Amino acid sequence: MRKLVIAACAAGLGIALSSGTAASAWVSHTIVVWPGQSIQAAVNRADPGDTVLIRPGVYHQSVEIRKDGITLRGSGDFRGGTVILPPRNFPHTLCNAGFGPTGICIVARQVDVKTGAVIQAVRDDTVTNLLVSGFPANGVFGYGTDGMTVKWVVATDDGDYGISRFESTRTLFADDIAIGNDEAGFYVGDSPDADTVVRDDQAYGNQFGVFVRHARQVLVTDNRLSGNCQGVMVLDDGQPGGAGDVTVEYNSVSGNNKFCPKHGDTPIDLGGGGILLLDATHTLVTHNSVTGNSGKQINSGGIVVASAHALTHGSNPDFDTVVLNSAFGNHPADLIWDGTGIGVRFAADACGTSLPPGMCH
Repeated sequence: MRKLVIAACAAGLGIALSSGTAASAWVSHTIVVWPGQSIQAAVNRADPGDTVLIRPGVYHQSVEIRKDGITLRGSGDFRGGTVILPPRNFPHTLCNAGFGPTGICIVARQVDVKTGAVIQAVRDDTVTNLLVSGFPANGVFGYGTDGMTVKWVVATDDGDYGISRFESTRTLFADDIAIGNDEAGFYVGDSPDADTVVRDDQAYGNQFGVFVRHARQVLVTDNRLSGNCQGVMVLDDGQPGGAGDVTVEYNSVSGNNKFCPKHGDTPIDLGGGGILLLDATHTLVTHNSVTGNSGKQINSGGIVVASAHALTHGSNPDFDTVVLNSAFGNHPADLIWDGTGIGVRFAADACGTSLPPGMCH
């Protein structure tokens, strides 16, 4: 997927991609979309501050937002509410050309086509109260966003990410559900200043429940993660800036025992993983309940702190703290540390087993 992101702007769409000039003042209006009408047409009509309200029904559409201050509001994140499904033919948008066929895509107003660098972010857009399902690539996707909010959204059975954002800052994912997506249910990536909160969400049956990669300043709190191959993963994949400054707290991470064979951007088999810090630095894991995550893969176990420097050429896991968690019934152990990194601390964790022994209290 990241290869698609880097190459997104090489899709033959011009020297610079921009979406027009922001309004100097936002005056709110509501544009209502009924079944059979075009959501994209309503978005195109909307001005900053407007709400596009989608009435209950099934919409076979793909929507791209490249304006500031747009709220895309459905009428419920369930089958009787607003349901967004793939169209027969996808529109020729920047998002679909560069990132794969996507349900709802929020993309920067201006992007450098050669490097993928965000020249002008799109600001303060919101997606809420709808269900997105079955897209070949992504359910809800943001690239080059500032202040994006996704709330009360269900994303299921998408070919890449359920709800995700790249090259963005000030993001909120809250009260969402991600089920059965081929990569991450919730993804925060490629953002040294992510300033992102993932809270009160649920992730079931994805490859990763919550995946933070090449990003810093992220809070993952009060989520329920079960049945994934990996509950939470924070990864430094070797890009400059690394990953870390993440807080993982008050999450329920249980029974993430799905098996995911290696494919695409994942060069190893995964399964049975609770919380994994892989080359993450300055990361706090605290007050989580981690139970019943069991497997025989490199990621398996309750709370795992390890280095993958030989594989990713990233940092060692320096200055990570694992404290005041409850971890039981995980295999090969409730707490695992491979001994790499400096300043790594385990303290006051209630658990049954640890590797090396002696870390449980």
